Amino acid sequence: MMIKQTEFLSSDILKKKTQENLTRILLHANKTTDYYNNLFQKLGIGEKEILKSPVHIISIIPFINKSIIRDNYSLFLSKTNNATMCDYTSTGGTSGEPFYFHINSDRSIKELAYFVDQWERVGFNLNSKRVTFRGSPVSGKKGWENDWITKERKFSSFELTDEYLERIWPDLCAYNPDFVYAYPSTAIALSKFIERSGLQLPGKVKAILIGSENIYDGQENYIETITRRRVFKWYGHSEKLILAGECEKRKYYHAYPQYGYVEFINEQGALAKPGDFAEIVGTGFINTVLPFIRYRTGDYCTYLGDHCPECGRNYPIFKDVRGRWTQEVLYGKRGNSICMSAINVHSDNFKNVFRFQFYQDTPGRAVLKIMPKKGFEKKDKRAIEKEFNYKFNGNVVVDAMIVNNIPLTSRGKYKFIDQNTSTKLLSSP
Repeated sequence: MMIKQTEFLSSDILKKKTQENLTRILLHANKTTDYYNNLFQKLGIGEKEILKSPVHIISIIPFINKSIIRDNYSLFLSKTNNATMCDYTSTGGTSGEPFYFHINSDRSIKELAYFVDQWERVGFNLNSKRVTFRGSPVSGKKGWENDWITKERKFSSFELTDEYLERIWPDLCAYNPDFVYAYPSTAIALSKFIERSGLQLPGKVKAILIGSENIYDGQENYIETITRRRVFKWYGHSEKLILAGECEKRKYYHAYPQYGYVEFINEQGALAKPGDFAEIVGTGFINTVLPFIRYRTGDYCTYLGDHCPECGRNYPIFKDVRGRWTQEVLYGKRGNSICMSAINVHSDNFKNVFRFQFYQDTPGRAVLKIMPKKGFEKKDKRAIEKEFNYKFNGNVVVDAMIVNNIPLTSRGKYKFIDQNTSTKLLSSP
């Protein structure tokens, strides 16, 4: 569906178009994957039933998660898979268990249309320039790199010290950006620098675009107060299941029904009611190489309904996202903090890793604990150390250690960073 043409459709018409996309992905999964073909046969679901009532069909399909897909990977993979038309990628490993999967190679260009659309709500267009503080290693003496295709000037997220920011600030201002693109934690670090230094963002900057981590009300208010710009938040996944951006009139997330089918599930596994705190479950329309149907994201929110009274869109709306992306940090030897989102991994070096965790008790040094899979070799350990030490550029020296177990917390949760330094920096103002 074209985004602009469907943005303000009536609820009935938009639901009909969403069901058409849902029908398409269900039929595709049934025809081309062994997992769903076998499942649908057991449930007595055929093409006729899918065409008649896709919403009912999806409501009786069991939920899946990354463990189920990993354990049955070949069954989930579409038989129409063409190696030249797909990529092998991974999530950022925020659970400590890297998750690799195939996905359509054209997904980024499709997703870009949605990002442009949502950012247009705060004045963005294809000619807008951004300065970016989002995890990409930056090489060279300048401390930044230009990406002329995306119109970004990329700065390092790994050394947000006063010394670094003072050095690059003239180049940031000279670029005269329209937007700042950041993680919440890097936007906070930037705001703290602005507050301490008395400097200001260039006057042309319209908004701070952030995503990929939790952000809390006090932090958001702090960024907006110090930068004198609106914070505009978005929500999405590497798996391309759901994409949501804030309303221009109210700070609620609006999920695109054109992008994926979203469900909000309560503790009993039933559909949530408006006002409930619920898990976000997604069925993506973009990835046909490996269909994700009723995928439990592990992210939670307050579900608000399927209509925004402020802007008039009949989109699923929610707020207070709390999920896998936290603001855990490593501390560099220069006194700066490096957020988990900047650290995330997307390389093949972790294919033989079951789980990993950083342990830090000294700023500037960290131990990376690795639980290996069968087939893990010394060269894998060396490659992982090299990857992180390249990213951190001497600011944090990483030594890898093979361990038999990485325990969960007393509440059964996983910690990406076991932080025990005595000089912890506050992640909120």
